[in-house]
Amino acid sequence: MGQRNIFGYFQTMDQAQKAAEELKAQGFETVSVDRFSPMLGGNPYDGDEEVTSIFQNQSNSLTTTALGSPPMDDDARILAATHPDASGLAGGTGFSHPEDICVTVITDNDRYEEAFQLLEQYGARV
Repeated sequence: MGQRNIFGYFQTMDQAQKAAEELKAQGFETVSVDRFSPMLGGNPYDGDEEVTSIFQNQSNSLTTTALGSPPMDDDARILAATHPDASGLAGGTGFSHPEDICVTVITDNDRYEEAFQLLEQYGARV
């Protein structure tokens, strides 16, 4: 009997945790919830505090202002500034919250569809 993994991407930690709890309740043993960031070094801004308190001693740049990026060297900052959310070239639809939370499930082939459907039921992009 082989194993498969499934990655379900969520926009909110609440959705992801509820999905993970349900998967565990249904007997899936290997379930993890992880947050990741497209920004080098992670994104310290989670929206719960003022941007100015995070970057008190930093000069403003496109990446700190638009993306809330952490301190980084010039090369990394220039590369991050090419992201569509920083440049404004994303079609003019405004900022959207990324799907930056991943629920990973490892399951037997026999239960793959069940886990897949549970993740979708809780709003994951699978």
